[in-house]
Amino acid sequence: MAENAFAGQKTVVSGASGTIGSAIVKRIVDEGGTVTMIGRREEPLKKLVEELGAGKVSYSIVDVDDDDGVKAFGESLDRVDAVICTAGWTVQGPVEQVPVPDALAMFSARYFGQCRLIQATLPKFDKGGMIMMCSGVGNTSYYPYYSYGGAVAAAIEAWAHVVAGELAPRKIRINVMSPGWTVAEQPDPERAARAARIAEGNQTQNPFMASLDSPMHELIRAEEFADAVVFAARSRHYTGQVIRIDAARSVTDSPLDGHVSPMTLTYESDPTM
Repeated sequence: MAENAFAGQKTVVSGASGTIGSAIVKRIVDEGGTVTMIGRREEPLKKLVEELGAGKVSYSIVDVDDDDGVKAFGESLDRVDAVICTAGWTVQGPVEQVPVPDALAMFSARYFGQCRLIQATLPKFDKGGMIMMCSGVGNTSYYPYYSYGGAVAAAIEAWAHVVAGELAPRKIRINVMSPGWTVAEQPDPERAARAARIAEGNQTQNPFMASLDSPMHELIRAEEFADAVVFAARSRHYTGQVIRIDAARSVTDSPLDGHVSPMTLTYESDPTM
């Protein structure tokens, strides 16, 4: 039987309170690792510590959009074996309506936030290690009114492609997850209701939401992304790649029929996650 993928390893997970982030934290603990979680909301991080045990997980309140805060966090660590980035949010709307400052703020947190965290933690890697970034939908298929979301996903993947070559001599592998529409383990009716209210009568939101459907007409559970992290951890020569878990959405460039309605779901990317 193979050794646990994270046995004896120290991992940093950003966005740990989110749907994907929390599933990854739980899997790393199951695979023998310890996790330092970072995020901006303390309550959900505290709940994960209570659930998994203080000896397995800890947390720091860190905003990945804060240069000084991220730098101080990196300096506080004694050693890092893996960094998993899942924090981020997005903007969506017609190109002539989305304020460029809003797009800049999103890029600062979602793209440069991952860059900041990786840069701050790299000095604490010793003998190789693993980094996993998170891009998202939009740069491989057409999503109505999602130009900036697609742009940031493409930027993340391009950055990781180059950095993989830079870090290869240090035996540090960097890959990217690109998640499709993801459903939370515990449905949140309030969040689903809020999304429905936003979309009601909205001529831009409805086409975008319908386009999140996939050729498989199936939703993706967060545990699948935890599976991808374990795969990357075990694959010692896998680097500079993008793992797309999107139920075949990236193989079509046409909006779909919305057979599965995201209005019934709980996952969304916003600054409060």
